[in-house]
Amino acid sequence: MLFSSTLLLVAHVLAGGPHVVSAPVARPASLAVAPVVAGRVINEQGQPLPGVVVAVQGSAQLTSTNSDGDFLLTLNTPKTVLVFKCQGYREQSLPVSVGNALTVKMYSLKTAAPSTLGANAAEAAAVAEGAASKPQVLNFSEVLPTFPGGDVAYRAYMRQNAHFPEEAQTKRASGTVYVGFVVDEQGRIVDAEVVRGVGFGFDQEALRLIRLMPWWNPGTVGGKPVRVTRTLGVPFVFREKE
Repeated sequence: MLFSSTLLLVAHVLAGGPHVVSAPVARPASLAVAPVVAGRVINEQGQPLPGVVVAVQGSAQLTSTNSDGDFLLTLNTPKTVLVFKCQGYREQSLPVSVGNALTVKMYSLKTAAPSTLGANAAEAAAVAEGAASKPQVLNFSEVLPTFPGGDVAYRAYMRQNAHFPEEAQTKRASGTVYVGFVVDEQGRIVDAEVVRGVGFGFDQEALRLIRLMPWWNPGTVGGKPVRVTRTLGVPFVFREKE
């Protein structure tokens, strides 16, 4: 008998935000303390920059900044290079060390980058944090946020980017992961987190897929874009084929 795994991904956007589903499944604490690096990403005006993808150079490790521009990333080694990417901004690569809090300034593609960015990139990117008030996040909007291109484009994105975790294949596991996130005024995905997980590697894969999504069409109230919280159910189904 030939066994194969099929990943079925169907999105169910639930109105009302993360509180509509149960709490995340608890995970056992790790005995070893993994090295982590934390920081904040801001724009040229000193305002927090949400939705920035922060990746470890040469690996699959990544995260994204929340609505305050903050990020936290677990590292495999105490010293590494982080790559910062955000639509409309210049990509940056910065060497970092565990224990050093970062404040990274990103520069718009419309402006000239400072001459010091390059050999002295780490020094040029370390700047004073700017103060900014946190925008209101709504549970509903007159026009809800939508994936660019609609359901057809969403399914195509999932087919092209989703991976069925090896642990789940070995155990022939299935389950649905619920991920809560905010679609901001520009359509960026920020503050993504697992609301209810099922383990087997599904939680990490669902969160990765949500964080890497293209910018959505933002929700609006009275014709003006607003921040709206959404919850997306990502089902994973293992199937056997004879």
